[in-house]
Amino acid sequence: MLRTSINMRIAVFIKIGFAAARLGKTHREVVVMLLARIREDIEHFPGGFTLVRYQPRDPLKLWHCFPITFRKNENELVSDFRRLGRFSVSSLVAIATERYLEELLQDGTIRHNYVEFPHYAIGKRIENGILCWELYWGDPDDTPKGRIQRRTSSH
Repeated sequence: MLRTSINMRIAVFIKIGFAAARLGKTHREVVVMLLARIREDIEHFPGGFTLVRYQPRDPLKLWHCFPITFRKNENELVSDFRRLGRFSVSSLVAIATERYLEELLQDGTIRHNYVEFPHYAIGKRIENGILCWELYWGDPDDTPKGRIQRRTSSH
């Protein structure tokens, strides 16, 4: 498991704490559930060729540094969010908290016993002399034109 930290506004941390208590989950599990939910709408967060976008500055400096561990495939997915969406992980957690936390709470605890991330794979193929890297959020077989370079399991 990879250890890292997420800087979040104290208000976001409190909301996540409230959700964790209500769902009977840890803060980490709620953060992972929020990231799993934002994955469904990642096309709404285009990155382009730009710098990574961070959360807006807080003049009062009311931040909480939240240590978190990610499993291999959770880390790969979060890294893709950063690479493709060009948002910091802390920014994505803040966005997901604002947009999806109520939805998570309304769904009840049954749906959230375990957030299952899909298998994760990276493939490589050559198309007309161009090297193409492919990211799979699922478990693909080797493609006719390419080859899977690396996989993670869902657990």
